[in-house]
Amino acid sequence: MILFIPLSAAQNNPETDWAVAGAECILRQCPDCLTDSVIGHGRRRKQAHDEDHDWIGIRRGLCTQCCKTITFLPPFSLPYTHYSLIARGQALQGYFRDGCSLELAVPLMKDPNRVPDVSTVRRWFCRLDSAERLNRLQQHLDSPSAPTTRASMDPDPPRTSFPFLRKMISAVVDGLGRGGVFAYDLGGLSWRTLAHFLYVLLPLRC
Repeated sequence: MILFIPLSAAQNNPETDWAVAGAECILRQCPDCLTDSVIGHGRRRKQAHDEDHDWIGIRRGLCTQCCKTITFLPPFSLPYTHYSLIARGQALQGYFRDGCSLELAVPLMKDPNRVPDVSTVRRWFCRLDSAERLNRLQQHLDSPSAPTTRASMDPDPPRTSFPFLRKMISAVVDGLGRGGVFAYDLGGLSWRTLAHFLYVLLPLRC
């Protein structure tokens, strides 16, 4: 069983190491039997590559009532993935905000041997590029700048790269540019938290 550690506003500060903050936390309530019976059950390491991390430490827990084992992850590291959501957000920023090519939008890594392939970045974008996520974003923002449901469900969208994701980024950037503050799990939405925001809008396989 996997649970994400909720980070406080202080831990979400760019000056704070989110991986270190998350590695010291476990939740005591078991999500299965709902008793406060979770105890520490060791530590392990997980890949979460970005500019500041390669491998991060994570905690495991054991419920003494129902015997379920739990893995606790910080919210910027999705299960079964090798790159953090900070790295994925940097790729989004480079491609959609800065107008870089996919090749130039590839994020820098602490470990130079783990720089993602262009095909990996394209796969990140493709998995976010869905009409379902676009509609979910529209509902979340509830803003005139958000695309309409008809546009998002157009069976023949404009022939551009990642058309639904492009509309999603445009809606968010427009709102942020007007001084909008979008509250969600990690507090205020920013380029730093954008990838996390888009993935948790509709948790499809990453």
